[in-house]
Amino acid sequence: MKIGIRKLQILRRTVQISVLVGLFMVPIIARYHNYAASNEIDRVVEKWDGTAAGAMISTLDTAIRLLPGAEHERAGIMQRDTDAAIAYAQQIRGSVWSADIGPLSLTDPLAVAESSLASKKFPWVLAVGLFIPLLATLLLGRVFCSWICPAGLMFEMNDKLRGVLRFLELPPRNLRMERSTKYGLLAAGLLLTTVLAVPVLGYIYPPAVLSREIHDLVFATFDRAEHGRFGFWVGGMSWMTFVFMTIIAIELFVSRRWWCRYVCPGGGLYSLLGTFRPLRVKLKHEKCTECVLCVAACPMGLNPMKNEMGMECDSCGVCISSCNDDALGYAIAGPSKPIAQTSPEAGP
Repeated sequence: MKIGIRKLQILRRTVQISVLVGLFMVPIIARYHNYAASNEIDRVVEKWDGTAAGAMISTLDTAIRLLPGAEHERAGIMQRDTDAAIAYAQQIRGSVWSADIGPLSLTDPLAVAESSLASKKFPWVLAVGLFIPLLATLLLGRVFCSWICPAGLMFEMNDKLRGVLRFLELPPRNLRMERSTKYGLLAAGLLLTTVLAVPVLGYIYPPAVLSREIHDLVFATFDRAEHGRFGFWVGGMSWMTFVFMTIIAIELFVSRRWWCRYVCPGGGLYSLLGTFRPLRVKLKHEKCTECVLCVAACPMGLNPMKNEMGMECDSCGVCISSCNDDALGYAIAGPSKPIAQTSPEAGP
């Protein structure tokens, strides 16, 4: 059981890192598509040799040319099939907010809600993009937060730094708030979106913010290269980077996993949608020795030892990995008890 759970954690981390890498790759692919369509790839690779922009385009070009049909032989020399390269580059577009991956269309439920309320319409393309994320949430709950969200990965790594602060005898605070805050923010944001016809939550929702900032960073790098200035340039990013870094600082020094536990409107929506999910982390009472390790490990500040998780659990499996008694595991089951309102919140 332990070996299987550890492998699951490795898989989860691999998926998280792949999503983050994908956020960098999408704007690179988009720029590659532009250069391929204008037959400029060879020129920019030669001109930008030894630079970050040149390395990104040449590495991607090499990878694409390994794909079936992306090269053809002419006069004994393997050459790029431009049409095939363009076709491959068109297979991945968007971000975790809304993306097209081959024939799949995927859209965050919060993006669907805001777009529909802002436009007062619900086009079929939104329904298509919503189908897979909604189905996954109905069956598995808030798994986007623990498996897909790139900001969630950053917050998890930031949580590790809190341990470093404690090791240095600089213990961070752990301010606790009402979990209902995120549901109030979700409701207020959707109301403002309806009134103003502007998707306001998208401006503070970390996955969307991080996606846009990475896109701007990569595009600014290419824009500068086209004007003979090389290297990454953070000036291409916006004030939203300050919002993201502020969240990082609050979670590091003031409140453990503050955003995901108390504030995130997207997490609130996923929690609501996954209230009656069939797959849950369940406690085997007969095996539990009440060692409290799972309580300390839970990043969401829940209490697996008392089976008090409810819809807030994102099924990350960290509590299962921390349990030496094999008392926790995934199971098809009904709703567990909600977090006790009379007891202090779990987690350090």
